[in-house]
Amino acid sequence: MMRIAFSSGMNDEELKAQAIQDPKQAELLIAIERSRASDKRKTMALLGTFGLAALIVVVAAALYVVHAAGDLRLPWSRIGTALGTVLSASGLAGLSWWVKRKLTAWRRGTPNPQPPPESRTEGDQNQVGTA
Repeated sequence: MMRIAFSSGMNDEELKAQAIQDPKQAELLIAIERSRASDKRKTMALLGTFGLAALIVVVAAALYVVHAAGDLRLPWSRIGTALGTVLSASGLAGLSWWVKRKLTAWRRGTPNPQPPPESRTEGDQNQVGTA
């Protein structure tokens, strides 16, 4: 069905205009939109599943590291070792995120994002009836 709509060379606006006049075209557009929505839901579900699996792996690895750190013979308590391990890991993660963000901004050539202009209405082409 989607092949018919896209092979005709019409854009979305032309298809909508034709759908107003032709009920068959309206049904075709509805089928296309349902297909798009279904594909988007499937993609989001797959990404969510991958994200959940990644979270489970990270939590399991963190538990393993804390457990392994607890077996070390250090001059402080086992709770201090576990707390220090968790705080160090989160600090390293935050530092790596900050470095990645700065490197990305440096590559783009903009060190800091610019603030929005005071008034966005000046020079706006989409305003109707304003002086």
